[in-house]
Amino acid sequence: MTREELYQSIYTHETIYIPPQEEGSAALEVALGCSWHKCTFCDFARDEFFIHPLSRIEHNLQILGMLQPENTRLFLLGENAFCLSTEFLCQIIDLVAKYMPNVHRIAMYSRADDILRKTDEELRLLKSRGVAALHIGVESGSDPILAERCKGVTSAQILDALHRLEQTGIDYFVTIIPGLGGREYSHLHALETARLLNQLHPKNIWCLKLKLWEDTKLCKEAQKGFFQMMTPEEILLEERLMLENLHVKDCLFEDTTVLDQYTIYGMLPDQKKDLLRAIDYLLARP
Repeated sequence: MTREELYQSIYTHETIYIPPQEEGSAALEVALGCSWHKCTFCDFARDEFFIHPLSRIEHNLQILGMLQPENTRLFLLGENAFCLSTEFLCQIIDLVAKYMPNVHRIAMYSRADDILRKTDEELRLLKSRGVAALHIGVESGSDPILAERCKGVTSAQILDALHRLEQTGIDYFVTIIPGLGGREYSHLHALETARLLNQLHPKNIWCLKLKLWEDTKLCKEAQKGFFQMMTPEEILLEERLMLENLHVKDCLFEDTTVLDQYTIYGMLPDQKKDLLRAIDYLLARP
């Protein structure tokens, strides 16, 4: 088999979703879909959740180890792979040590409640075994918006989960969705999200403008007039309000969906004024 054919053999789908912060990491598929799959805005909510058997994971690791023997970073694929039991994750890590011995940093997607279901002892164990970072879709700091979008967690639960990661020493990267509250809750979304983030210490805040995916519940609500989708300019104004009220430290802020065509990024708090100026410049353009 060619290298391309080998890669194709270990992934279920042609497209692999991996956070930009994990660029260069080897990607190991351990699960498909999301264990929650109820968020009204998510295109993956319709996918069936499935955990690969350990035998399949081991087979894929053997191939991945041959393809990328020198890679030191590994990303576990699955919409929230951290929902896997600590025992199962440790079994996977044992196999990683066998087939990819150079890997010393493991990361994956997680929901806040995946973290809450693990004890402090389990979190410390996973940290000691190489789990270095989690990527978490916070989406909003507003409880009414989280409830409306069926996120399944409250802002207090998110805060609790991420504080526990800080105590354990596991880094975390958060995703925010500007526009998720629609025109009605735009102001609330911006300020409450900034309020939540100001109590945390994320390594990165990644903003991804709301997109209405066809056949999702939120898209159907918008078509019936129950949700008012904002324009790209209105969403950027909302993001500006959030950024203006952010006071996090040593955190990379980025948005790869600005006005559907631009990317902005900068370190907070040092480059906050530069980010605000960039947003103002883009908003002032014809």
